[in-house]
Amino acid sequence: MKNPALKYGLLGAVVIIFYFSLLYASNKEHFLSPLLQWGSMVFYLFFMYRAAVEDCAEKGTTRDFREILRTPFVVFLLINLGYWLFYYGLHLSDPGLIQTEMGIELAGLKAQLSAGPGDPEQANRFRERIQDLEKTMQNPGVQPLGPIITRMFIGAVGGFGLAAAIAGILRSRN
Repeated sequence: MKNPALKYGLLGAVVIIFYFSLLYASNKEHFLSPLLQWGSMVFYLFFMYRAAVEDCAEKGTTRDFREILRTPFVVFLLINLGYWLFYYGLHLSDPGLIQTEMGIELAGLKAQLSAGPGDPEQANRFRERIQDLEKTMQNPGVQPLGPIITRMFIGAVGGFGLAAAIAGILRSRN
């Protein structure tokens, strides 16, 4: 494959899906662990950097910054698309995963509320969210697509920042 963005983006998506499949197969709580979720960024960064290095080796680092930025950002977008498609598909195939997520969020909110948030407005928001979660847990339904797409787009903003950092590092080496 000639295009490093496509090559590393698709390879990275496969690696991310494999990583999260292993986490899910081992234990649902591992799949939902924030530490292990954020730990996957190592894979993102590795593939973004490799693609950018390969692209700069072929086309040089004296190009416009935006051209250097493009390759790692496309890699991020492809990996992220693979992750979110897997995430959504997994939630469709295992409705119990939604229940587990809501249970974790509910326990966290109750712990924060019992610790005393300090702000009465914040405490009221916690109580409202707890009521919403308890009501939803009785009849969870299907994972809606809207929040998934929103989180994917928010992640793209972070991916742009990572791509800019990688492009800046590669450009500064010149």
